[in-house]
Amino acid sequence: MSLSGVSAYSRETGWVRRLEGVVVATLTPFDGEDRLDVAGVGPYVDFLCAGGVSALMVGGTTSEFVALAADEREALIRTAVSAAGGRVPVIAHVGHVDLRQALRLGEAAARAGADAITSVVPYYHAHTQGAIVEHLRTQARALPQLPFLAYDYPAAAGNRLEAGSFAELLEEPNVAGVKLSVATLEEVEPFMRFAPQVLVMSGNDSIWRQFVALGGRAVVSGNAAVVPELASRLLRAWMDGEVSEARRLTPLLEEVVTLSRAGAPGPLKELLRTRGLDLGPSRVRSLSAREAADRPGPSEALRRAVDWEWSPAPAGTA
Repeated sequence: MSLSGVSAYSRETGWVRRLEGVVVATLTPFDGEDRLDVAGVGPYVDFLCAGGVSALMVGGTTSEFVALAADEREALIRTAVSAAGGRVPVIAHVGHVDLRQALRLGEAAARAGADAITSVVPYYHAHTQGAIVEHLRTQARALPQLPFLAYDYPAAAGNRLEAGSFAELLEEPNVAGVKLSVATLEEVEPFMRFAPQVLVMSGNDSIWRQFVALGGRAVVSGNAAVVPELASRLLRAWMDGEVSEARRLTPLLEEVVTLSRAGAPGPLKELLRTRGLDLGPSRVRSLSAREAADRPGPSEALRRAVDWEWSPAPAGTA
């Protein structure tokens, strides 16, 4: 018997292929002493669900997984699943360069009731395509009851999942999709041949229009962690062919991308704080103290668009 009580997941009949909309890459709350703040997860999940997101991706890049201990990652996933309460699916990121740790995290996600797991390609050390496939395939096989989504982020990982390698992963029936955090549409195009049997998600907020034109129906957005309602409205406008509305909203999301330094956790948290939701400091200090103090605020147009009662936040630790 599997951890979830289901013997095997099939991408041919499972729920993942029907997912569309904004999958928000969540932030991680910390308290004033830099400890994981599980009490802060619930209100934050409520905020995201109220913003109309289609799913939560928990424990990934925006969640600062590289700065979390294994037990913290497990607690974060467990708390997020409980807070979501079935309102939206929770996709748990369990990636780790150490395969043993990735397998442990996957089992913990299954016990917690996560709806799917995702894993970034092995990072830091150079890996061959064969090694990448073996690493991800082992995780998928370990939890056949859960849909598995590969996660490609070459700029951060230093390794890239090629479309041919993803095709090899599809030998596993529970490999249900891929998230592509890549710079250009040309890098996405080779994977679109797998859709709609497989969910192909873009992780680049700057190419939504072109991605939708290729047939894309779901995106993963770290900037939606601050403006879930704006991101959800914009993607829906592109998918529904509401071009005028999409063109009106696109510069507003682009502004958030600029303010957040392309989705860095610290700046995102500082922006969220000005919306009245304090998730504490960021462990990943991607800006100097001076740069954090000099950050600009949102424009009046952006504040109006999402009812942002903005007031400058105190200099933080972005």
